[in-house]
Amino acid sequence: MRSNMFRTFRGRLALMYVSLELGILLFAGLLLYTALSNRVYNEVDEELTNQATSLASSLEDTSSYFWSAHMSNFADHYAGAIQLISANGLELFRSDRSLIDRGGNDISRALGISFRSGRPAFASTESLLNKANVRVIAFPIYRDNRIIASLLLGHSTSDIRSVFNLMYLIGGILGAISILISAGAGYYMAKRALDPIQEITRIARAVAAGDLSRRLTSRAQEKEIGLLVRVLNKMFADLETSFMAQKRFTADASHELRLPLTILKGEIEVALRHPRSEGEYQQILRQQLGTIDRIQRIVNDLLTLARADAGQLELVQTPVDLSLLLQEVGQQHLILFDSQHVALEMDIEDDLEIMGDATQIERTMMNLLSNAFKHAPEHSAIYLSATAVKESVIICVRDEGPGIAEEQQGALFDRFFRADDARCRKDGEGAGLGLAICKRIVDAHEGDIWVQSKQGEGSSFFVRLPLHRAETAHQQRVSDVMDAAKA
Repeated sequence: MRSNMFRTFRGRLALMYVSLELGILLFAGLLLYTALSNRVYNEVDEELTNQATSLASSLEDTSSYFWSAHMSNFADHYAGAIQLISANGLELFRSDRSLIDRGGNDISRALGISFRSGRPAFASTESLLNKANVRVIAFPIYRDNRIIASLLLGHSTSDIRSVFNLMYLIGGILGAISILISAGAGYYMAKRALDPIQEITRIARAVAAGDLSRRLTSRAQEKEIGLLVRVLNKMFADLETSFMAQKRFTADASHELRLPLTILKGEIEVALRHPRSEGEYQQILRQQLGTIDRIQRIVNDLLTLARADAGQLELVQTPVDLSLLLQEVGQQHLILFDSQHVALEMDIEDDLEIMGDATQIERTMMNLLSNAFKHAPEHSAIYLSATAVKESVIICVRDEGPGIAEEQQGALFDRFFRADDARCRKDGEGAGLGLAICKRIVDAHEGDIWVQSKQGEGSSFFVRLPLHRAETAHQQRVSDVMDAAKA
């Protein structure tokens, strides 16, 4: 269980909290010990210095024959150890066991400093927390401006050690309690912070299993989690939209292709029931060829849409005389329109030029005019206009048909979408791909396409394309040449 807990992110996060707090407590304890020990040693050293100065002055003012008496009197009221060492290394007095033996090299080093430099030196026999620790001062004694002996005074720190031990005991208990509280709080906070992750995991598994309608409902206050929830919800919504569009696309494509294939199969079966003349076979084959042409158009349109969706719609970017192109497209439809008593009114400004693929732009206008013709009643008119507005050209194709319901206009540029067949003069024509292709082509030219329509008042399709200014292109080419010359 312990191993599994620390394999989770929340367990590792709680362990990190505990480790961090333990490190802080240990650092604080070490810092506190260093500061307090220095403070304690300073106070003890100051007291030892005062006492050693007083005793050394008394010894320097009297004959060395009376030093033993002075040392004995001082030792009677001094709680620590006293030792007097002559300059030649002889022990002149000792009240207790030898301080040199207790302190080892540190005491000997301090004694050597006092003899060589003539100043007091300090040393400790153990660490401050050790019960047997003694703080020692080596104080030089002068006679006729030369050092004749060194006084060693020792002060036990056992009473201070008791205070330190109590302080660290209390600090250790409080630290342990703090670590336990921190571990619990860290684990709880990590669990609370990661609760949205559990919901995200659960919803993601449901979406992966095929339930694309699931959404995250987390109300996490953390900004990062909230942002993640919104991004994932948008991703799930896009996936659902894409999946439904693909599903609808597959169903619509199957439906559109099934009808001409069924017709083709039926005509072939009828043709094979009994022998026919050459003329009859030719007539049947012509009918089948028309059906195959319809299938081919649907397949080509699907291929165009697939390339556009994949960003592989090939566009040859060249300057296009849009005014001339629109006039030519309109002229090509005059005979067709006239056969159904439909007039074509054109109002196209001169010198309209864009950058783009002339073939694809022509295809777009052909689709829009054909779409208008399908829904235009007899003895009506179709209007084609193009006007420059600021840095763009606005193309409008308007018919006088029955119009499009407002609730249908939002899906008008979706593939395989067809409004009510009642508004179409020629039932069964078209697979609902023309407007979808127009939108992909216009989008590829960084333009916009939209519709304005009211039922009973006809429909107007608008296309906005960015204009290409010849003088601007010329200036850009001159600028490029100048930059190349400077380089």
